[in-house]
Amino acid sequence: MFCEKCGKQLPDGARFCNGCGAKIEAEPVHGEAERAAARPAPAQPVNPNPAPPPFSPVPAAPAYAPPQSRTYPPPQPFVEPLRVGQYIGMFLLMMLPFVNVILLFVWSFGSAVNLNKRNFSRAALILCAISLILWIIAGGIFINAFRDIMNGYY
Repeated sequence: MFCEKCGKQLPDGARFCNGCGAKIEAEPVHGEAERAAARPAPAQPVNPNPAPPPFSPVPAAPAYAPPQSRTYPPPQPFVEPLRVGQYIGMFLLMMLPFVNVILLFVWSFGSAVNLNKRNFSRAALILCAISLILWIIAGGIFINAFRDIMNGYY
């Protein structure tokens, strides 16, 4: 076998020329290509420590991050105390029949109502319910007593 570049004689199976360093392309001998294709490829050894993936730049976190400022909700206007004039207005409205019951329910269960007015109306509704129950009981007693009195005259 000879080098195609410089013509130097090379040993069989050489891949590079000893004289000029050129790569030698070996001509396959008759039947060698078929035998090479029939031969199984050598198994690749498994590397227990595979190489890390290529470096991808990730933005680094800043060394110092300013503290997060807390934002507090603005003060609610529904918590400030009622003035004397507002209490007088409430009591005057409570004197109107049917309007007072409607206003008590609106003030008790409304979402945009002053906290003092809400508590007052809830307390007033509870007292109204208690007094209604007591009036029903007292009315029942009075009716039974009246019936007993009237049954004695027949």
